[in-house]
Amino acid sequence: MKLLFIGDIVGAVGRHIVAQRLPYYKSLYEVDFVVANGENAAHGKGLTKKVVNQLLASGIDVITLGNHSYSKKDVYDLDTALPLCFPGNMVGRFQDRHTVVLEKGDIKFAISSVYGAVFMDNVDFSPFIMMDRILKQYPDHAHIIDFHGEATAEKQAFMHYYKDQVSAVLGTHTHVQTVDADIFNGCAYISDVGMCGGYISILGRDLEEALDMIVHQKQTHYKPASSPALFSGVMIDFDENMRAVSIERIYEKPSENLR
Repeated sequence: MKLLFIGDIVGAVGRHIVAQRLPYYKSLYEVDFVVANGENAAHGKGLTKKVVNQLLASGIDVITLGNHSYSKKDVYDLDTALPLCFPGNMVGRFQDRHTVVLEKGDIKFAISSVYGAVFMDNVDFSPFIMMDRILKQYPDHAHIIDFHGEATAEKQAFMHYYKDQVSAVLGTHTHVQTVDADIFNGCAYISDVGMCGGYISILGRDLEEALDMIVHQKQTHYKPASSPALFSGVMIDFDENMRAVSIERIYEKPSENLR
C-alpha cells in the first residue's frame, strides 16, 4: 500500500500548488491514498466548507488538523461524515472525531490526529494517553499518526514508544521539513513533513507582516504569503502487513530564482 502524506497546506497558494501537483505525484508513485494536514488551509487558519470541498476535489482522501482546528466558525457546521481528523487530546468540541478509517483489500488502517503536549496551547491530556485510547478503540488496524506538535524530542519519544504498534508517525505543525525521514522496526517516521505554501515567507505567512510582528512587535492579522509555492510531503510504501518498507521526502521548491 502506498500513502502520500502532504505537509501543512497554508492558504490559497498552498491549496493551488496541491491541486496543481497532486495529480502528478499520484500518477508517478501509483498512490493508493492521500492524507494532508489542512489546519492552515483557509486563509492560514482553520477550515471552511468551501476549502474542505476544494481539498477533497483535488484528490485528498483524509484531512488532518491541529491547533487551528476551530479558528473558523464554519467548522462547527461541517458534515460529520467528512473525512476530517481533529486532535483527540486538544480541547475542542470534536475531540471524539480524531480518527478516520480507510480500507484496502483486507487491510483496515486508521488515520489519527494526536496533539503534542510540549509548548502547545489547549492541551487536554497527554498524547500517550490519547494513543493508548486509539489502540484500544481500533484494534486490528494499521495506524497512521499525524503528530501535531512543536517539540522534536516529544515526537521522537512518541515514535519509539509506539513503533511496534503503529505503521507511521508523521510530524506536522512547524512547517519546516526535517531530514530525518527513516524507518524504525517497520514504522515510518519524520519529525516534520513540511508545508505547502508560499516559499518566500515565514512558515507560509506573509514575510513583511511576520517581520513587523516579530521585529517591531506590531499587532498584525494573519496574512498568508502570496509568493510562488513550495510543495512538501512524504511518500511511504507499506508491505502486506502494513509495515513501512520505504519513506521518501518530497520537497519541491518553485522553479524560478526567487532569491
